[in-house]
Amino acid sequence: MDKGRLPARYLAKLRLRAVLENVPVATECVAAIARAAGLEDHLLYQIQLAVDEACANVVEHAYRDVESGDMELVCSMGDGTFTIRVRDWGQGFDPDGVEVPDVGAPLEERNLGGLGLFLVRQMMDSVQFTFDAERGNELVMIKRLPSEG
Repeated sequence: MDKGRLPARYLAKLRLRAVLENVPVATECVAAIARAAGLEDHLLYQIQLAVDEACANVVEHAYRDVESGDMELVCSMGDGTFTIRVRDWGQGFDPDGVEVPDVGAPLEERNLGGLGLFLVRQMMDSVQFTFDAERGNELVMIKRLPSEG
């Protein structure tokens, strides 16, 4: 780990109302944490895009049948990875049921939906979903950091 990075297992937590106006707030907070941790610009961009899409999906899908709820983001770093956990207490969904978009097809032939999840999976090295009625829905996104030396 270089001198610009924070110690392993550094942790930050942010809890916000899951409303569209807070998506850029969440994204910028995670970006600031990643920047302070010394992540390179190209990794920072990938993380920002994934967090933006994940939070937008919480706003759009998890709380679609209620006025609003909360989303929580937890960032940690250790063992050569930067991890972001996005949790909500809204409706769960089956990520395996989301069709992978055909990004090579002309726009007018593409199905609606699925692009955000596709982008998250493309930007991050590992993406895992868990759904628990009591603990909420959790998306864990992991970005492997380049090894030094």
